Amino acid sequence: MPMGDVLRSCGGADPSAWMLSDQCGMSIRMIRQGEVTEWHGCILEQMLDAMAALEEFNPTVRLRRRSEFTNMFPRPAVREALVNAAIHCVATPGCSIDISIGDSVMTVSSPGRSTFRPGGRMVPRNGALASAMASMGWAELRARGLLAIGDAYRRTWCIPRAEDRGDGFVVTLPALTPDSKELDAVMGRVVRLLAEDPGLTVGGICRALMISQPAASLAIRRLEAEGRIFTMGPEGSKRYYQTNGNICIQH
Repeated sequence: MPMGDVLRSCGGADPSAWMLSDQCGMSIRMIRQGEVTEWHGCILEQMLDAMAALEEFNPTVRLRRRSEFTNMFPRPAVREALVNAAIHCVATPGCSIDISIGDSVMTVSSPGRSTFRPGGRMVPRNGALASAMASMGWAELRARGLLAIGDAYRRTWCIPRAEDRGDGFVVTLPALTPDSKELDAVMGRVVRLLAEDPGLTVGGICRALMISQPAASLAIRRLEAEGRIFTMGPEGSKRYYQTNGNICIQH
């Protein structure tokens, strides 16, 4: 559907329709290595500009031992994170949706606490914008946005994270590298983490490294067999420590 038809179909009944006009007071900001790029105007055009700019910092990678190619930050996850940020944000003039790009993660932050139906499904706060995105094929309006982000990482050992921080909703996307599904690389990350933060559970390791529980468990079993880490605590709440001979490395 042409952009003009999308705008006309939304009408002005929904207060969020102003986001679709050139007078939209919100912006999308991208922060990378201390440099800030900011877009203004119709939120849909801002998103197109932001997605085009992100291509420059989102190279193609090949997962080791696999013939599958993807991007460092999977494109479907990036787009879904932006769509969700816009649909669910508190649309306040002067506020912004922030994209922060680091070496190992990308975060997409939107202002305002999210709203949920009973059962945990997120409710689109900006109905007119959601309708416009559905008309363009950007959204399905089936409350599957966060699931779709997770699906983009399904073939890897990495897991994205979504957090409602009260004043904003943040989606964190881990970067994929050629060793994202390489056991030796995951083992090395676990050992380095436990040297800095001993006594973590499997869940704590998963959260800190943004890896799946099967990947963490596999790495831990191998490290235990090699005598590089050991565990303390009762079954079900074991805590893991790096070893140096028979010495636990503690702070």
